[in-house]
Amino acid sequence: MATVLSISVPFFAIIFLGMFTRAVGFFQRADARTLSKFAFYVTVPPMLFVNLADKDPAQMLNWGFIWRFELATLVILVSSAMIARRLFSLSRSEGGMYGLNAAYPNYGYMGIPLGILTFGDAAAVPLAVILFVDSVLLFGFAAIAVSGRGTSWVGTLASVLRTMAKNPFLIAIAASLVFSASGLQMPVFIDRVLSMLAGAATPVALFALGVTVFGQSLQSSIGELLGISLFRLILHPLLIALLFLGLPGVDPLWVKVAIMSACLPVAANVFVVADNYGAYGVQSASATLVTTIAASLTVPLYLYWVLSL
Repeated sequence: MATVLSISVPFFAIIFLGMFTRAVGFFQRADARTLSKFAFYVTVPPMLFVNLADKDPAQMLNWGFIWRFELATLVILVSSAMIARRLFSLSRSEGGMYGLNAAYPNYGYMGIPLGILTFGDAAAVPLAVILFVDSVLLFGFAAIAVSGRGTSWVGTLASVLRTMAKNPFLIAIAASLVFSASGLQMPVFIDRVLSMLAGAATPVALFALGVTVFGQSLQSSIGELLGISLFRLILHPLLIALLFLGLPGVDPLWVKVAIMSACLPVAANVFVVADNYGAYGVQSASATLVTTIAASLTVPLYLYWVLSL
């Protein structure tokens, strides 16, 4: 347990420090946007690139890993949306965004730093696979869910794919795979610049997350928030564990990374997507805040279990 606390306490302490500085007025909403943009565009992409550039691109094509993880994610996505529509009388688009909250963990600001911190550089490959494939699945689902709002689902999906093509995380993954396949050597000065930026990724991303989520309002019903928290923090990681441990054949490290990834709180950019579509935006902001705070209790428990596997 001491090992888990040595990882999780500093990790969440930086998030709560970000919340505290926002609470006392040291940082404002505009500062939160600046910090988030700095993490999103400047520090986390180099972290991905540095940790993937020396890996074999063929490792990404781990179909046994992909279908297990995405099957569990799809089950959570669809079942939560269907249940929420019936229980809370949500529209089709609102139900779709509810499902996105339930199924989309915070890979970018939490999963990548926590995975590499806990399991080392080797965790970068399964994290990249999850990030890439999940982005296609989840944002594609979101596009279809809102397709009835004045545009065809094909047009909406095309818009989502264009947005994904501009995502710096996905660009970093693609660039690292191309570089690795090329067999080229990175010039020393470029490597040092990227390594310095990568070193700043974890504290900047976590602090930016804390500053950002503190300003979110709590305007969802308790039932909706509890439901999202249940799916996001408990059911998703347990279903992932059931599939991977019940159907062996995947590298143990990848299994641990999968469970760790699935236990994370709602991704901050779910609010951005929901707000952009005009469906379930305020509620998504509430879910991000609540699950991030609750994850400070649940994530250490999952880490303790995962590290003992």
